Amino acid sequence: MTIVHTEGIFSHEVSVCNCPGSHPNDWHLDLLGKGLFPASISKPKTAFTFAVLDHFLIDALECKTSAMSFLKWFGFGHDMEQDPGDGGLALFCPACPQPGVDLPADWKVHYDRDTIMRQYVIDGNFTAQHMKMNKPELDVALSDGKGYMVAEVPYQSHLKQSLDSKEVRGIGATACAWHGCFVPHSVVDFQKGER
Repeated sequence: MTIVHTEGIFSHEVSVCNCPGSHPNDWHLDLLGKGLFPASISKPKTAFTFAVLDHFLIDALECKTSAMSFLKWFGFGHDMEQDPGDGGLALFCPACPQPGVDLPADWKVHYDRDTIMRQYVIDGNFTAQHMKMNKPELDVALSDGKGYMVAEVPYQSHLKQSLDSKEVRGIGATACAWHGCFVPHSVVDFQKGER
């Protein structure tokens, strides 16, 4: 059984109670009695400790975090020294194949390159009026480059080196062509505007 706890995700062998008077279909109740919340009531293979559920409840109330985001961000907290890296706090398309998630690390050996292929679209909103700030000097990145937006310093460096300077305003993003999910660390803020 996979057990999700505040310290990490663990795999443990769990046996069904065969005591006299116990019913084999009620073993989810045994898990609840031991402080584990089963993911299903019929033959659960995953359970969450009450401690991690309390942690999620606080995070959901304070930060409006979804369950999917909580599991993705699991392990990156305020008191952790581990850096999630560029785009590490954003979710990539959950339906697309991802090495290390739903594909084995050596997937190139087992699958043809054309069978497992991602397709992207790039688009922009050139009339994003809400992007214009009254006081741009007060703009503070809460998680610079850790989500969907690119990191500010490397992006500004890229703009300075760019030979092509278009007069555009708005935002641009890369998304999964099949499902429309944004790619982490791929959304940019176009710097110049129409006169």
